Amino acid sequence: MTILDTELHEQARVAGIAAGLDETPASVLDAALHELAQQRSEPEPLRRPLPEPSPFPLDALGPVLSVAANRLHQVVQAPAALCGQSVLSAAALAAQQHANVTIDGRTEPLSLFAVTIAESGERKSGIDRYALSPHREFERRALDSYRREMEQYRLDCEAYECAKSRNSKGKDPDTIRAALASIGTPPIEPLNPLMLVPSPTLEGIHRHFATGTPSVGIFHDDGGEFIGGHTMNKENKMKAAAGLSRLWDVGEFDRVRASEGANKYFGRRLSMHLMIQPVIAETILSDDILTGQGLLARTLLVWPSSTIGDRAYVETDLHSDPAMRRYASAVNDLLDCEPNLRPGTANELEPRQLVLTPEAKRLWIDVHNAVESDQKEAGVFASVRAWASKSPSQVLRIAGVLTLVEDPNAGTIQVETIEQATALANYYLREAARIVGTSAVPADVRNAEAIRNWCQESGIRFLHSALALQNGPPRVRHGKAFYAAMSILEDAGWASALEGGKVIDGQHRRRVWSIWGVQ
Repeated sequence: MTILDTELHEQARVAGIAAGLDETPASVLDAALHELAQQRSEPEPLRRPLPEPSPFPLDALGPVLSVAANRLHQVVQAPAALCGQSVLSAAALAAQQHANVTIDGRTEPLSLFAVTIAESGERKSGIDRYALSPHREFERRALDSYRREMEQYRLDCEAYECAKSRNSKGKDPDTIRAALASIGTPPIEPLNPLMLVPSPTLEGIHRHFATGTPSVGIFHDDGGEFIGGHTMNKENKMKAAAGLSRLWDVGEFDRVRASEGANKYFGRRLSMHLMIQPVIAETILSDDILTGQGLLARTLLVWPSSTIGDRAYVETDLHSDPAMRRYASAVNDLLDCEPNLRPGTANELEPRQLVLTPEAKRLWIDVHNAVESDQKEAGVFASVRAWASKSPSQVLRIAGVLTLVEDPNAGTIQVETIEQATALANYYLREAARIVGTSAVPADVRNAEAIRNWCQESGIRFLHSALALQNGPPRVRHGKAFYAAMSILEDAGWASALEGGKVIDGQHRRRVWSIWGVQ
């Protein structure tokens, strides 16, 4: 008999005597057993708590973006990092079609991928609405024109087909060819101007890039819809991650289809900002495909502290706020400016080159070397090497975006802008180091949490294996996952195995655990 059994029987005997009973009933025995289990010391956490983030460097966003983000933070009162992330990502969407950064023959597009982790109620939708307001208005006007152009295009196609039919009659091939040549080339279909695509498939993005505008953004204030959708399901995840990464890298893709033939497409740009809840973040940060393939390493991650509970209403109309009007004006300048296209193409971008001043280049090289050194085995960023290796590129991309926001016609990046971009990139790198190690939770630990939470919510004081395997969380309804999770709960003190089992619902159960914290 174990110490636990001895203490239990003694408590049960005392409780039975106090109740005037000759024998200890099962209910008294259960109560004594559970009471004894609850007297154990408080269990250990199943995971390391997320450290507090450092403040987001709003001032590093430059005169236009920093003031706009500050006003959003002051009025909407969402976390500052969420506000800064939103305006920077939105600016990248507007700027990416106009320029690349070049340094020693290397080229960096201005596209940015961003992920913001925040609970429901952090006003993600409100910030998204303000940050993308200029883009949505621009897109709405473009779609109105597109619909009118498509009506004319259909009429032109009908007229062309009629003319083609009339001129195709006759027996002499040379006469027919001359007649067809006289009616000119077929009408050209207008480009679809869609710019904001919240939950596309990779196939849909490629199709749009083939026939629509060459600069697109995946922006969603509930990114779980995209993460949990068709694009990122088990069958498509690897392909989608690789395709999105290639668009971030060089803005290229190829399409080889039996129905369409084979083609390659160049000069496309894609930016992305997904706002996701912590439970979704844990899933993707623990995903071996997404982390191993490199898509996540290309993202700018933030997980700010919550502001919920400290947000007194502010009587301000941000639509007429000077800072937001200046932000909208700067974004509209970029959206309204026609991008450079490769000659002879309808939608292949040929962005101009942004170069660094000598001072800016020297600073960037120092930044590059410092980040590289910090990836050594004992370095600050050894645990997030995938993110760190991309950080120098992120500096150039962010610097390019900040430069064009201030001057859409700029051709050089100044040293002050590299300093600002470095402050931002270093913040994102520290966030990756803070978040990834904490939130990348192994499957066994997530299973243990699922069992513990289920027992607590369902009031299950004594858990037996048959109950869990039949009615427990779906992810642990097979023996291997269940027993591995229970081992974790035992080690952490959330569960205690009862030697010899226990009678539950009139049947002896061989494997039974007392669950800590269930009343």
